[in-house]
Amino acid sequence: MAEGETRESIEKKIRKLRKDFQKNVQPVLRRHNYYLSKGERRRIKKKKAIKRIQRRERRLLRSA
Repeated sequence: MAEGETRESIEKKIRKLRKDFQKNVQPVLRRHNYYLSKGERRRIKKKKAIKRIQRRERRLLRSA
């Protein structure tokens, strides 16, 4: 293989690793940064869901 091809494949692999890290590892690290009880996690999740639904409704009202 030529030197340029090897460098490109290494760069591709680095990009793939970085993407994988951001998708799979970072959220886990963030979640383990500090302790949240199950109830607290549930409350946060519910609050986020409500905000998401409200945002979706606002978008639908604006576009209609």
